Amino acid sequence: MIKQNGSWWKDDRIPGLIARKQVDGFLFGHGFEIPPDFYPDFAEAGGGSLPAIGESRPIRLLHEQGGVYATYEARLEHWRIAVPSGKSSLEIRYDSNKELKQFLLSAFSSTYLEVEEWTARLADSPGGSADGPQVQGREYGPAGVYAAALEARRTAPAREAASGSRRIPPRGEAADKGAVRSPFDTPDAYLPREERAEYLYLYRTDTPFTYRLELRPLGGQELRPAHFYIAETGAEYLVAPAAEDPRGPGDAADASAGPPPPRLRDDEIRAAIDGVAGYIRQRGFSFPAGMVEHLYLSLKTRPFVILAGISGTGKTQLARLFAEALGATPDNGQFTLIPVRPDWNDPADLIGYKDLSGRFKPGPLALALQTASRPQRADKPHFIVLDEMNLARVEHYFSDVLSLMETRRRSIGTQDAGAAKSFSPTERSEIAAAPIGEILTQPLLPDSMFEHEEDRAAYGNLSIPANVYVIGTVNMDETTYPFSKKVLDRAGTIEFNHIDLMQLPQLRAEAEEEADTLAADRHFLGGDYLQLVDAMQDHAKLIERTAEELTAINAMLEEIQAHVGFRVRDAICFYLIYNQRFGLMTRAEAFDAQLMQKILPRIQGSRHSVKKVLLDLLRHCLGSEAAKAFDWRELEDSAEAAYSGRRSRESLAAARYPQSARKLAYMLRRLDEDGFTSYWLN
Repeated sequence: MIKQNGSWWKDDRIPGLIARKQVDGFLFGHGFEIPPDFYPDFAEAGGGSLPAIGESRPIRLLHEQGGVYATYEARLEHWRIAVPSGKSSLEIRYDSNKELKQFLLSAFSSTYLEVEEWTARLADSPGGSADGPQVQGREYGPAGVYAAALEARRTAPAREAASGSRRIPPRGEAADKGAVRSPFDTPDAYLPREERAEYLYLYRTDTPFTYRLELRPLGGQELRPAHFYIAETGAEYLVAPAAEDPRGPGDAADASAGPPPPRLRDDEIRAAIDGVAGYIRQRGFSFPAGMVEHLYLSLKTRPFVILAGISGTGKTQLARLFAEALGATPDNGQFTLIPVRPDWNDPADLIGYKDLSGRFKPGPLALALQTASRPQRADKPHFIVLDEMNLARVEHYFSDVLSLMETRRRSIGTQDAGAAKSFSPTERSEIAAAPIGEILTQPLLPDSMFEHEEDRAAYGNLSIPANVYVIGTVNMDETTYPFSKKVLDRAGTIEFNHIDLMQLPQLRAEAEEEADTLAADRHFLGGDYLQLVDAMQDHAKLIERTAEELTAINAMLEEIQAHVGFRVRDAICFYLIYNQRFGLMTRAEAFDAQLMQKILPRIQGSRHSVKKVLLDLLRHCLGSEAAKAFDWRELEDSAEAAYSGRRSRESLAAARYPQSARKLAYMLRRLDEDGFTSYWLN
């Protein structure tokens, strides 16, 4: 759909476009006003919100030139312009940013000079005549702009314009001589003729309130075909046919898969998750209530989740069906199942190795990452499931990937396109045009490791793209290895030990519609935050409350050297923020899930100090029930009252964090009976 309001225009077929603004005199003043028709577009680019009337917030404008991005600071301000009627004006302002103004002057010198010419003509200034040599002979570009500005300041029309009160009429209307106002301080300033128009394109990024700029000066060619194919013919806007695609048939098929899926708003996530749960249920599988929500929030927080539990509980099926509900299957290359072998003691079998001739033999992970890294797949989630991942020591074969996950950062454009060497020229241009803010890692396979050009072209600088999600399934028994804290810190753990055999598959009711796969873009699962500071402005109270509670828990864990660091704190805060935004659980339910996921798996041992920590944590999880639940001094000798009897069952069911309370009671039982306890013991 195409919409237009004055100098503003948008075609929904252009990926990521917020709006196109035709350059006018207002752009060179303090900023520009946004028409109400485009408020929803800017709200979407701001994560679903705009400043309230009377408020403003900082924004960033990014522009790439020669592979380097410049960042300009500005503000998005919402002004009340008519108190009785409540009318307001939404503006992007950069009054004091001289660097940005100078940049716009240099880029759009043609419009700047033409606006000056129009002003001079309205004021009957002989020196500003459209046919005068001072305009026709002036050099375009920075030198001409500064000369024009200096000349304009010396003329009477410019001085009069500063105090004028009436506006320049829209293009095509007659102008009264006295209707002169500063051409650089009015929203409906003179617009150049269509054939001389210059344009400013604003694109959204993955970071709210950060916009990517693309400039289209007179005769400019900055808008590359890799972005979109639009032909402008008078008032008609038609999608032009793409040039011949130099890629192979398989890759071209990926590119022709249709437009990118829509981005869901926060208030649409709840219904989307219910649809995923319905899809899984209709395939004959039943999982505990809240399990799908928990898996979603865990993947949203960090793209590495471990499903742990006894054999036969459906861990692999949950991963497969969750991916399938999002359109990821083995047939379309978006779902890869990798069975882990017990003899894996280094990354070679997983990632790949060089044979005696120096040729690279890719492993299943490298092949899956290569597929997911293709630009035409950037909006499609790709799932890699490591089945029975603890049959071998995870730290031995997966350590390279774990380390790379800590190098995640936001892309700033073409300088991050090193991985493009493995693609055709067209694909390389698409990588360069990828949205700013895309999460990238350092290369898993650096260019320098390859001896043959074919290997370097196929796998050089291959990294972990933002659309890849790793799910590991593990059985905790005598045939498997435990996890180190390095793994637990970097993964979200979901336990599958509480089994209800009466959860039987249900036939779909005749009135119930068959659940379809969910169409959503990369933001549905992709993380919005990398560092806690990214969320502080909008969620400071939730973060402070969570940090205070974690500080109290950390003081307990220090007794057995099991306390957590900033990585775990940030992950728990992100989980709770996403939960609050999407309304999936109560705050208590979400924090309970995080205790089970991030805190309790760190506890194991046989010392008396371990028992004291378990009791302290149990008291914390019981909340207001703690004082009347047990005689805590007696529990230090024997904790049997905490895990057996009706009083125990009632107290644990009424706990503030019931899942964690039940798990702590079970761990106390194992410590009493076996002399050793661990989260992973079944």
